[in-house]
Amino acid sequence: MEGDLSILGRPCIALVGTRRMSSYGKRVVHDLVPSLVRTGVVTVSGLAYGIDSEVARATLAAGGHTVAILGHGLGMITPEEKLRFAQEVVAKGSLLLTEYAVDTPPAKYTFPARNRIIAGLTLGTVVLEAPEGSGALITARLALDYGREVFAIPGQIFDPNYAGCHQLIGRGEARLVTSGFEVLQELGMASPKRAGITLFLPQSSEEQKLLEALTRMPQAVDALVEKSGLDVSVVVCTLMTLELSGVAKPLGGGTWIKVS
Repeated sequence: MEGDLSILGRPCIALVGTRRMSSYGKRVVHDLVPSLVRTGVVTVSGLAYGIDSEVARATLAAGGHTVAILGHGLGMITPEEKLRFAQEVVAKGSLLLTEYAVDTPPAKYTFPARNRIIAGLTLGTVVLEAPEGSGALITARLALDYGREVFAIPGQIFDPNYAGCHQLIGRGEARLVTSGFEVLQELGMASPKRAGITLFLPQSSEEQKLLEALTRMPQAVDALVEKSGLDVSVVVCTLMTLELSGVAKPLGGGTWIKVS
């Protein structure tokens, strides 16, 4: 163990997924984590590449605390980049936890074994992105065995990276969720009515039209021009205004989404 053990006394939620994180999976992480952190939730993951480490990064970026359960000893964190990040986790008041001796190397059995700790420490497990055979599904099954809640994020039906999530949902083993608020609500940590949300009121007809055109799916400026009926220059200027108001966000490549 290295770091602040006291954070285990706070509500903890496991956020797990594939090492081969997609851009959609990364977006899911950065959408869910801040809403959990704002309520004082401690995130728990395995610090592996992909979804796990992204959960830890997003948690620290949001000013929260995270617990990383390692599948090896504390002296076996490699490569150097991962070691530096692990040190950052500790420096920012979070926790590295392992059941293995300092010099225990990672092995085929150690990672599935550590998943039982991830499942057992938490109120529930959220599978953010998982193909068939993913280790995240082991964590989900263990959570079910322990009587914990399991949640899964849906993806496109053709996306193999979400086949595991869809199996959990289809078998009734996981509740389909699309936001951190839904996870908190299912766990009884949030009321049905969102508290503390400020309603954005459009200040012009242009803002109104663009808000109606924007969705949570990325859209190019050309598509927004077509849907809103506004000139491209008006759309670009209005998007910048909406971004400053916190209700629109650029995703890169000239695409935009509505921020809920």
